[in-house]
Amino acid sequence: MKFWAVRFGSIGLAVLVSFGIGMIAQGSSGTVSRLLALAGLYVTLAVSLNLINGITGQFSIGHAAFYQVGSYTAAFLASILLSRGVISNLGTPIPWVLVAVATSLVTAGIAGLFIGLPSLRLRGDYLAIVTLGFGEILRIVIQNTPQLGGSYGINSPKAFVVPYVWMLTFLCVGVCRNLLQTAHGLSFLSVREDEVASSAMGVNVTRVKVAAFVIGSAFAGAAGALLTFNEGFINVNSFTMDVSFIILTMVVLGGTGSVTGSIVAALTLFILPEVLRDAPAMPLNAVLGTLAGIALLVGTIRLAMDHKGLGRSIWMPKTYIGIGIAVAGGIVVSVLANCLPALANRTIPSAELRMVIFSAVLVIMMLLRPQGIFGVRELGLKSFFRRANA
Repeated sequence: MKFWAVRFGSIGLAVLVSFGIGMIAQGSSGTVSRLLALAGLYVTLAVSLNLINGITGQFSIGHAAFYQVGSYTAAFLASILLSRGVISNLGTPIPWVLVAVATSLVTAGIAGLFIGLPSLRLRGDYLAIVTLGFGEILRIVIQNTPQLGGSYGINSPKAFVVPYVWMLTFLCVGVCRNLLQTAHGLSFLSVREDEVASSAMGVNVTRVKVAAFVIGSAFAGAAGALLTFNEGFINVNSFTMDVSFIILTMVVLGGTGSVTGSIVAALTLFILPEVLRDAPAMPLNAVLGTLAGIALLVGTIRLAMDHKGLGRSIWMPKTYIGIGIAVAGGIVVSVLANCLPALANRTIPSAELRMVIFSAVLVIMMLLRPQGIFGVRELGLKSFFRRANA
């Protein structure tokens, strides 16, 4: 009884939070509403890819392809309904949106099955090449198909889908979390650790790998359908290799195998560039000094971490020394840059520094914590309070 009470309570809380986010989006500007929807979509994409890459141990870098399959499936279905007068250009009713999302989920799941079955003998870099190639082939095919809009793209009636975006996000997180806490999840983890040993212990490696591809790609397809109705227009430029690499970066940064890590990394990497978009312009010498200071700090700390037999009594002074070196080096570089006529009194718009800072954050994290923010661990309320009490 307690088990079901917790389950239904969790579902009710997720629905309430989803509609709460929807109310915030509805009372805000169109830009804020769009950003709230995209944030939920990126969390869904990161968590679903984490099921393939982190939990099952495969190496897929073509997740944007399944995202694209779902998006174009929804757009094509909407165009058919529009031509038959079932929906109008003024908007798509929510029941038809849910039908399109379910159709996209199934279509993307079939695409995941199509990729998973032939790729069972592949692993590591070879599997990555197959998934990347599938994404590029799909993009080129759509680009040369007039019925799907070709290079221009395809229009779709819009709908307010922010609550349903976050419902899908909570559903994806719940499925992956519950999978790890059941006996079925042990087979996924065993495949990640050692496929040969898993097969010897009776695990059906083929079924596990295909199931991971199907579930992960299905959630990505559902996210693509909601993207279509949120944007009202899609084209192939929204599903390039860059999108796959950004989703993969979210998984690696959060920790391959950690669901909560993927959530935190996805929100961080999505919010950081958006915050910097409207930030004021920065002096060029300050930017160069900051980058030099960060480089010195990371280098000093990394050298201290690599020191064999390093104890806490030695680590702390070296950390303070590293901070001092970083501050001093940053000031020196900033002053020297300001002395040069070509660099003095120049400013750089923060919007142009977004991706530089984005890349710097990734480099720093990978140098200081290559296993990701959480590694393979999860962050929950119980573990949080347990660590706080300790």
